[in-house]
Amino acid sequence: MTLVVGVGASSRADAREIAGLIGSVGARGDLRGDDVACLATVEARAGAGGVRDAAGMLGFHLVAYPVGVLAQVAVPNPAEGVRARTGTASVAEAAALHGARALGGRPHDTCGGVRLVVEKRATARATVAVARIIPANPPVTGEPGAAGS
Repeated sequence: MTLVVGVGASSRADAREIAGLIGSVGARGDLRGDDVACLATVEARAGAGGVRDAAGMLGFHLVAYPVGVLAQVAVPNPAEGVRARTGTASVAEAAALHGARALGGRPHDTCGGVRLVVEKRATARATVAVARIIPANPPVTGEPGAAGS
């Protein structure tokens, strides 16, 4: 399991909307559900409602991080409106990246052992992003003896 799906949502987002967005992102990104290690979000959305119910509906483990932790994560698409409402410029991208690092992303240059494979995608009330954990020892492809080919 090498993917972490980050989810941001308004309090009005329901599980069907969030699960549908995750499904459409997965289909467009050719991502398999059995590769998903967990759904990650901000603590304020994990306790009840759409995000928690979507995780249950999809059979994914849900992890949550404090807003202060997510606010420290560098993301490609920060949003000042989100920062004004939540205290962090990103929930979905930051949760995906931080979750992937927490689950085994190794220190690696500036990417921290993770790569955002799907930047944030949104509906009216939900946002999803996907990060991949970069393995510590990626497999070498090619013929034996042809390292790096």
